[in-house]
Amino acid sequence: MFQTNPVLLNDLLNQVKNGDIQLPDFQRGWVWDDDRIKDLLTSICRGFPIGAVMTLSAGGEIRLKARPIEGVDEGVTTSPSTFLLDGQQRLTSLYQSLRYPGPVDTHDNRNKRIKRWYYIDMKAATEPDADPESIVISVPEDRRMTRDFGREAILDLSTREMEYKEHKMPTEQLRSPMQWMMDYVTYWKAVNPDWEAMEFFSHFNDVVVTKFTEYQLPVISLGKQTPKEAVCAVFEKVNTGGVTLNVFELATASFAADAENFSLRNDWANRKERLHNLPGGVLQGVDGNQFLQAVALLKTQQDRRVAISQNKTGPQVPAIGCRRRDILNLNLEDYRNWADRVEQGFIDAAKFLVSQYVFGQRNVPYGTQLVPLATLYVELGNELHPYHAKQKLEQWYWSGVFGEAYGSNVETQFALDLEEVAGWIRGGSRPRLVDEAAFAPERLLTLRTRNSAAYKGLYALQMKNGAADWRTNEQLSFMMFADRNIDIHHIFPQAWCEKEASPRIPPRLYNSVINKTPIDAVTNRIIGRRAPSAYLPRLQQDISPVCLDDVLVSHWIDPALLRADDFAQSFVVRGEKMLALIGQAMGRNLGSGSEVFNKALNDAGVAEGEFDEEPEFDELGEAA
Repeated sequence: MFQTNPVLLNDLLNQVKNGDIQLPDFQRGWVWDDDRIKDLLTSICRGFPIGAVMTLSAGGEIRLKARPIEGVDEGVTTSPSTFLLDGQQRLTSLYQSLRYPGPVDTHDNRNKRIKRWYYIDMKAATEPDADPESIVISVPEDRRMTRDFGREAILDLSTREMEYKEHKMPTEQLRSPMQWMMDYVTYWKAVNPDWEAMEFFSHFNDVVVTKFTEYQLPVISLGKQTPKEAVCAVFEKVNTGGVTLNVFELATASFAADAENFSLRNDWANRKERLHNLPGGVLQGVDGNQFLQAVALLKTQQDRRVAISQNKTGPQVPAIGCRRRDILNLNLEDYRNWADRVEQGFIDAAKFLVSQYVFGQRNVPYGTQLVPLATLYVELGNELHPYHAKQKLEQWYWSGVFGEAYGSNVETQFALDLEEVAGWIRGGSRPRLVDEAAFAPERLLTLRTRNSAAYKGLYALQMKNGAADWRTNEQLSFMMFADRNIDIHHIFPQAWCEKEASPRIPPRLYNSVINKTPIDAVTNRIIGRRAPSAYLPRLQQDISPVCLDDVLVSHWIDPALLRADDFAQSFVVRGEKMLALIGQAMGRNLGSGSEVFNKALNDAGVAEGEFDEEPEFDELGEAA
């Protein structure tokens, strides 16, 4: 599938110039700065290796839109015989500094745009002990280096005679140095007849010029038969120094080859703007790869149905999938066929999340779960309107969140979801995810930050199931969430747990989601660092004690235990209720967790007053 051969640098640059070697459209721009270009040229001067380049023969399975390497005449019409996959920064830097007829448009180490000419310091380059940084220099566009705001010239190379005088050879002369050499020798014969200019230049030619004319790079050539998936995988491995290629980038170049005026990147940019700006903000994390995953799932499902309808069996029946190879097998017609429907599927998925009280991107339990959710809306459409269908969809969704099913191997799960959840809603058997999802009481003790999908899920589930505002006794809503800066906060404040509670409460308990609930910003400021027995009377200035008790009950908090500052009993009681709430969402009985919660309290010494007052924070002990 590939071979490695040494190729003369001059030959590679010739192929770059005439358009035989071009970049696939997914490659990003040239980004090397002035120092890296000088280092690269110095390495060649000294005969050091600069690494291999990787190419792909054009004309095979992969049809890519091409563009010339930066600096090559944009009017090049030659269809490339080879695509450059790895080595763009090096070859572009060498082409610009050795072949480009103008100054190199680069940037300095502060990312300021500059234009530079590059020179070999002939004397430094021929001295064995010379500082490597002195061998190659760069000068501004006017070829003059100055100081004191331009008033004093340090180095002037603005004329050929000044180049000869300073023994500085332009790098663009290295390809065909004969004329410059003859003029250099002629100059010095006139200026200093006693100096052996020809002998010096002959030595310079042997030591430096031949390094460039005879320099070879290892070229790893991928044949035209190389499949798309392999190209994508190889590129990810070798391109660690640049922008990693993903399937979206490769699909962009592939679709562009299908239609001259189509840009997947632009098409997705328009869809992305619409999706990211939807009310609720839950789709702001959706990217182009996820969009293509949804398209691939629906396309492969369609292919599978066609094969089955034709009575095909075994390997002739394709699997539903959205892995890299499935996405790379899409063509532009496939994309156009499904893109609008997939966009609407994501819109419907966003509405579903908002109906489950998931507000804002940072509170979406699993961004990955949006992919199968969107495809289910495309697949089922109006079939999701009846109450029983929505119930099943909700049960699947929450089973995925609390079963924490979308952390790894998600592509396999996506394919199962599209087929099994749709079949279940249409009257078939329950999906494996719903049957197998489990949630242990111990998990509530370790849910402490938004890093956990289940943590964010429980936050939304509390609002969905009637958690009320602590000052108005109104059920929390999207409008309240946006207007009042509602977030998940401690019920027994962290400072009180650490400094005033007797016995002290360890972080692994007070930071548990059992001790957190959705509270607006004003209420959280009133709570502050106070004990519940101190902050509840303050809250009662806005709401009656009876109504406040109703609010606490809506948050699965026992009012009497909270007013008594009883962390231990409140923790156990609320933990039990949280477990029941999760079980209800998942459609299963998760049993009792009181034994687990009591054991956690006893192990910490909270129940018996034996806890060390200065506990160590565990790795998950930081407050959210």
